[in-house]
Amino acid sequence: MLLPIPFRRPSQSTASDAPQVRLEREGRDEIRRITAAVEKVPWTVSLLQILWTAGPVTLLGAWGGYLLGYGKAPTLENYIFFISFTVITGAAGIIANLLHHLTGGRRLERTSSRIERVIKTLPELLLATRNLIVESLEGDARRREAAAMLLRKQDLSPEGVELAALELLDDRDSARLIGQIDVYRRVGLHARVSDLVEIYRDEIEPRFTELYDLAPAAITLLRERFEGHAPDPRYGVPRDEHFIERVMAAIENDNDLLMTLQDVEEMVILAFELISGREIPVLSFEYRGRWKLARAFDGLEEARARHRIAQATGLSRLKALNTYLIEHSVTPLAESVAGQRADALLTHSVAAIDDLSEKIQSLAHAIHTGRSDDRQTLRHQAEVLTNAIKLYKSVSNAYSEVGRSHAHRLRMAERWEAVSADLSDNSTRLRLGPGRRGLRIRESKIALDDEAKAVVCKQLGRYLEKANIGTLRERLRQAERDTQLSVGVESAKRVAVEIFLALEPHVHLSRPAVQRAINSTNAADFGQLEPNLSVAAKAAMGSAMVREIETDLARTAESLALALVRHYRVALEPEAMAFLQRQYGAREATLQMLTNVNLERGETPNVSYLSMAPPAVGTPHRHWYRALVRARRHLEK
Repeated sequence: MLLPIPFRRPSQSTASDAPQVRLEREGRDEIRRITAAVEKVPWTVSLLQILWTAGPVTLLGAWGGYLLGYGKAPTLENYIFFISFTVITGAAGIIANLLHHLTGGRRLERTSSRIERVIKTLPELLLATRNLIVESLEGDARRREAAAMLLRKQDLSPEGVELAALELLDDRDSARLIGQIDVYRRVGLHARVSDLVEIYRDEIEPRFTELYDLAPAAITLLRERFEGHAPDPRYGVPRDEHFIERVMAAIENDNDLLMTLQDVEEMVILAFELISGREIPVLSFEYRGRWKLARAFDGLEEARARHRIAQATGLSRLKALNTYLIEHSVTPLAESVAGQRADALLTHSVAAIDDLSEKIQSLAHAIHTGRSDDRQTLRHQAEVLTNAIKLYKSVSNAYSEVGRSHAHRLRMAERWEAVSADLSDNSTRLRLGPGRRGLRIRESKIALDDEAKAVVCKQLGRYLEKANIGTLRERLRQAERDTQLSVGVESAKRVAVEIFLALEPHVHLSRPAVQRAINSTNAADFGQLEPNLSVAAKAAMGSAMVREIETDLARTAESLALALVRHYRVALEPEAMAFLQRQYGAREATLQMLTNVNLERGETPNVSYLSMAPPAVGTPHRHWYRALVRARRHLEK
C-alpha cells in the first residue's frame, strides 16, 4: 500500500541560520550521503580490523589450538614461529590495505567530483536547452515560447509577468494590468484581483481566444496570471508526453532528428528529479490464479501496452517532424507544437513540405537561368527536404503499426472474454483484501537509492568529462559570470541519450508501465535554480523542490478503473469504488460514470478502438521527390 510521502521535513535549524548557509549544509550532506553509498567502510576501520585479526586474535588462536592438540603450551620455537607468521601476514595485509585505500581514496575523490559535476551541470544544461529551444524559433514564435518559460516560474516578479504578457499580447495596457494583478496576488488582496478581473475580462478575453490556437500552453498560463493564480510548486509542471519514446526511437534508429529539444529538456529534468530523491508511484494490474486465465490476462496486458506504444510512436514522430520544420524555418506555423492535435500537426507539416518543395523548384529554375548565387541556398533546402521526407516516412510507418496493433489487441480481448466467460465472476473480480491470488492492483515506485544515484552520477560524470561539458565556467569572462553553459543541439541530444542509458538499468525506462507512470505525473518545478548557485545549494534546492511535489494518483486510478470496465469487462463494485476513492483519491463522479457503462459479458461484441481514427498519413507526395531530383540535377552540373 502506498503511503503519503512526507513532503516537508520538520525544521531543525535555528532562527539565526541564514538560508544560503542552510542550503549549503543540506546540499553537502546530500552529496556526502550519495558518495558514501559507494564506499561504505572507512579505510581506518578496515586497517584496525587487519591489525586486530593478524595480532592478538592469531596468537590467541594459535596458542589455544596448540594446547588442545598437544595438551601442553607451545614451546619457545613455536612462539617464534607464530609471532613471525603474525608479523609477516599482518604487515602484508596492512601494506595491501594501504595500497588499496590509496588508490581507493583517489577513486572516492573522483566519484565525489563526478557527483558534484553532475549536480552542478544538469540545472545549467536545463537552462541551456531552454535557450536552444527559443533560439531555434523565429519571430513571434520565439517571443511566445520565451514568454511561456517566464510564466512557468513560480517566483516570477510582477515586472516579469508584465514582460511576458507584453510579449504575448503586444499590448502595453493589458500587460501593465496583468502585472498589477500579480502585485495584488502577492500581498493577498484577492478582492482587488476580483475587481480588476471583473472590469477588464470582456476586454482581454477575446485576445486570449484569438491567440489560443497559436500558443495554447502560453495563453493558458497567462490567463491564470490574469485571474490571480500563479504556478504552485506542489503540483509541478506538466511533462511533454511520450518524450521517453522519442529518445528511444532516436537511439534505436541512430537518428537525432526523431528527438526534439523539448525531449532533451524533459530527460534532464527527469534525471535531476531522480538524483534529488523523487519517487514516482506506479499502479498496474496483476493476476495470479488459473493458468489459462493468467495467460489470457498477460496477453491482453501486452497487447494494450503494444497498442499504446504504437499510438504514442505515431504522435511522437509527427511532433518530431513539425519541430524539425520549425527549427529550420520551413513551417508557416509560427508556434511550437505544444498542445496541437495530430491532425493539425499533419496538416501543418504537409503544407510546410509542399511550400518547401515549391521553393526548391523555384531555386532550381533560377539556377538554370544563370543565378548561381542561389546554389548554396538550394543545397541547404534540398538537405532539409531530404530529412523531412525521411521523417514523414517514419510517421507513415508508425501509424501503419497502429492498425496492426489494434487488430492484435482486439484478438487478445476476445481471447480474454472467451476464457473468463467459462469461469465465475468471483474469479475475475477485483480483489481488495489480503492475499496474493486473483486480479489485484499492484503498487510500486520509480526511484533511485543512494547507491544507484552514485552509479548514475559516475556514468554521467564520465561522459560530461569526455565531452568537456560543465568545465566552461572557468573559461568565461568575469563579466559573463552568470552565463549558462554553451552547448549545441547535437551535444544536448547526446546528453539526453546518455541520461537514458544511465537510468535504464535502474528504473527501466523502456518498460511501457514505467513510461505511463512518468507521463501521468507532473515534473518538479526547477525554475528557481540559477547558474551561479553553488553545487551544494543546487543539491539542497533540488531535494526541496522534489519534496514539494504532491503525489496525485487520482488520474492513474481512474485509468485503471476504465481499463477494468472497458477492456476486462469486470464490474466496478461499490467496494472497489470506495477503495479507489479512499486510497488514491479517484473522483466519485468519474467512477459512477464507469458503472453506468458497465456491460454484461457477451451482451455486445467488442467495439472498435479506432472510433477516433488516427490521421491518414499516406506515403510521401511525388512532387516532393520531383523537387529533390531537379535540385540534385542542377547541383551536380
